[in-house]
Amino acid sequence: MTQVIQSVLAMLHAGEWMPVTAARVLIGIFFCISGGTKLFVKAQFEVLEQTMVQIHTPFPRVTALFVAMVEFACGAGLALGLLTPLCAVMLMGDMIVAIATTSVHSIQARGALAWLDDFLYLPEVLYVLILFWLIFSGPGRYSVDGLIAWRVLFGVER
Repeated sequence: MTQVIQSVLAMLHAGEWMPVTAARVLIGIFFCISGGTKLFVKAQFEVLEQTMVQIHTPFPRVTALFVAMVEFACGAGLALGLLTPLCAVMLMGDMIVAIATTSVHSIQARGALAWLDDFLYLPEVLYVLILFWLIFSGPGRYSVDGLIAWRVLFGVER
């Protein structure tokens, strides 16, 4: 019985790259699309800029442009698996600021437990958790980072 459990665990561990890669690619595509629409669709950029004005951000237009560029570029980086930890940190910072300045103020719950429940239900909190996981798990087997590491370590192509 112990060998069966060990065999199953080894099989699951061997397939660990699949959920890591799926999470990285999908959250990268999400942020790339989100940032891209803010950059290339004027109405979306105006909504972001107005949000920056409402939260009293200095230089709201420049800040909105910076946020949109970070989401677009770092989302693309995550989707490709290029500079994964750096992109994840940048996007995590973006989401933490979004939580602190806008999302947390939408919580109307009364009581600590209800407030925590509503806080953990915010999509930005889940994004932060996934990005935090990607910082430490790495990009997964199929990524530009992985390809670069393979070439540096072994000096050969896959």
